[in-house]
Amino acid sequence: MRSMLATDFGNRYSAPDKFYRGTRYSDELQALCEEVARKVFNARYADVRPLSGHTADMAVLLSLTETGDRIMSVSPDNGGYPGITHYGLGKLLRLENLYFPYDDSAVNIRGRDSASMVKSERPKVVFFGASFIPFPHPAKQISEVASSVGSTCVYDGSHVLGLIAGGEFQDPLREGCSLLIGSTHKSLPGPQGGIILSNNEEAFRAVSGRIHPGIVDNIHLNRVAALTVALLEMMQFGKVYAQAVVKNAQALARGMADRGVKVRGASSGYTKSHQVLLDYDTPKLSFYSAKLEQANIIVDNGGRLGTSELTRLGYAPKEVEEVAELVSMIILGKKPVDFVKKRVSSLVKQHQEPKYILKTIPRILD
Repeated sequence: MRSMLATDFGNRYSAPDKFYRGTRYSDELQALCEEVARKVFNARYADVRPLSGHTADMAVLLSLTETGDRIMSVSPDNGGYPGITHYGLGKLLRLENLYFPYDDSAVNIRGRDSASMVKSERPKVVFFGASFIPFPHPAKQISEVASSVGSTCVYDGSHVLGLIAGGEFQDPLREGCSLLIGSTHKSLPGPQGGIILSNNEEAFRAVSGRIHPGIVDNIHLNRVAALTVALLEMMQFGKVYAQAVVKNAQALARGMADRGVKVRGASSGYTKSHQVLLDYDTPKLSFYSAKLEQANIIVDNGGRLGTSELTRLGYAPKEVEEVAELVSMIILGKKPVDFVKKRVSSLVKQHQEPKYILKTIPRILD
């Protein structure tokens, strides 16, 4: 997949209005990528031109809302994506941001309360998905109400797109969402970029029709080539990969919790995604992430640990149990940083060969 990023496609343009000539293979590449995307996500429509998940969010809001409209999403205080909130596009596009009622202990949207809020507030767009998302959102429950009041439901699957592709998390396009959008480089192991998927022709045309030339001009064709390979890998290995990611995340969460590390979502089994969330206040999370970095264990300041990359490198629950032990040693102060760092180095050296990858491009398309 990475080799595609270094190809000559990185130096080429194409355009839907055919302004550029000599773009036959570029056009075929985009068409192939979108065909594979439709197959992977069981979608009628796909657009791989967005350069990021944020660009896809922007395309949705620029196409489906007007100044003063209300949109609903997970609050940034509850792990929602800041880019669509009053910190980001909400403010820039002069929208009114509303936020789902949220259950901190369950680490999820409160379905019944949120449905009631949608019914009373009638937001123009309802966004599911979040930056912190250990559990599936109650999309079906809320989308049924949203549809009755004319709201468009959009699922930003940036963090869980690989799990959705593997059928291991939830299925937004069959749970009432008109659009599934997201980044292509998190649990979906592709290049940095974005994607828009849909089974709703009206919603898809409204958004996809605005992409060029107002939102994206050069779609970075080398990225599209790399994404095609990643999607072909998901077509062949997606289910087993997604299952392994979730199994590893659950093993990591239990391994840390059993050693005394505080992990969110205990009442719901800690996680059903690739994410494990530490349960400490902001100053402690910042302190722990800095200490872990000294031991070459990278955790963000929000306390998120993910198992997607570990899984792609062949880690199974047995090895993940060792990761849990190493993280716990730092957080609980049981071993010095240098001791843990040496153990990390030894573990990393044992896992250098990526898994779930194509050795050759299979003939699996119709």
